[in-house]
Amino acid sequence: MIEKLRKKFILVTMAVVFLVMFVVLVALNVTNYFHAAERADEILSILAENGGEFPAEEFKKQESGNLPPNQAVSAETPFETRYFTVITNSNRQIIQIDTTRIRSVDSEAAQIYAEEVLTSNKTKGYLDDFRYKVVEKEDGTFLLLFVDSQRELQTMRTFLQNSLSIGLISLAFIFLLVFYFSKKIVKPVQESIDRQKQFITDMGHEIKTPLAIISANNDVQKMLNGDTEWTKSTGKQIRRLNGLMESMLQLTQMEEETYQPKIESVDFSQVLRETCEPYILIGEQKNVTVSLNIQPNIIIQAEMEAINKLCSLLMDNANKYVREPGTIQVRLDSHQHKIRLIVSNTVSEMPQNFDRLFDRFYREDQARRHTAGGYGIGLSLAAAIVESYHGQIKASPLNEETIAFEVVMPLK
Repeated sequence: MIEKLRKKFILVTMAVVFLVMFVVLVALNVTNYFHAAERADEILSILAENGGEFPAEEFKKQESGNLPPNQAVSAETPFETRYFTVITNSNRQIIQIDTTRIRSVDSEAAQIYAEEVLTSNKTKGYLDDFRYKVVEKEDGTFLLLFVDSQRELQTMRTFLQNSLSIGLISLAFIFLLVFYFSKKIVKPVQESIDRQKQFITDMGHEIKTPLAIISANNDVQKMLNGDTEWTKSTGKQIRRLNGLMESMLQLTQMEEETYQPKIESVDFSQVLRETCEPYILIGEQKNVTVSLNIQPNIIIQAEMEAINKLCSLLMDNANKYVREPGTIQVRLDSHQHKIRLIVSNTVSEMPQNFDRLFDRFYREDQARRHTAGGYGIGLSLAAAIVESYHGQIKASPLNEETIAFEVVMPLK
């Protein structure tokens, strides 16, 4: 159990760290992208307003300090910006191409870029490493502007690669730290659980002796005065305490990390049918119908005693809390190397929290009344048995008046 707790702690911690790092990295890279696009768009806007040219006078004023500096462009922008322009007529037929301000693109390549943009019917966007903009002029012609954003895009790609690499390395380093310190974090919990287990074990052995003496004294009273109401009540409580201690000790043993269940071939179908037969007779006395749908010859690799205990616990739980008159249905089948056991019964009121039904000593006011007997540990023990064979158990409502306990276990 403590190992499961440690794994959950590591999983939750790493999930939170990953989520935070993912959000931060996405935010940084998206911000870089929009900043690069914003700068390119501002350059395109300046070119569009001036017919595909940089206004020399405005940049001279900015350089001399007569105008406030622009965040996206500067006096050096006209000299470091590589771009080309394409002009089309009103029918979007290319009539002029200017590639004098860029050496990596000739007229043929510029025509291909322009035709692709015209085909897409977009007015702004990226095409390869170029940021483009389509402007309709007053005379009905169209001006296509393409600014080379290779340097900015390459910087973005490099930052993306570096941030991903640093993020992965950081995750690995954090995982090692969490893995190491998780042992120290769960150590007090482990010590507390170990003390509880030791207390239960010691208490079980200590109680056995006085229970044996009380049982012997009760037997003497039976011989001297006969079997009275008081001796019957005392015997019932002795058996109750003995059953409680045996279940607690068995549950404690099964929760040990070193516990290894015995493996043998067990006819699950036969064990289940033999377990259910007495409850059919009990059901007749309580006006409860017990129906069986058991697939024959289901052989499972497990321990005979554990499987017998599991079937008994589920049937005993259904018998205790079934509504009278009512029904108990038992179904067992196998599929894809797994077995499925479903024990369902009608109830007077459905539990509020199905997961808590497997907690030790948990009861609900109506669905799990103390008057039904038992000591609230049966389903906990059943869950421990199922988990020891790498199976799963759950409780769920079949309808408004029927609760089902479903067990899924591997055949091997």
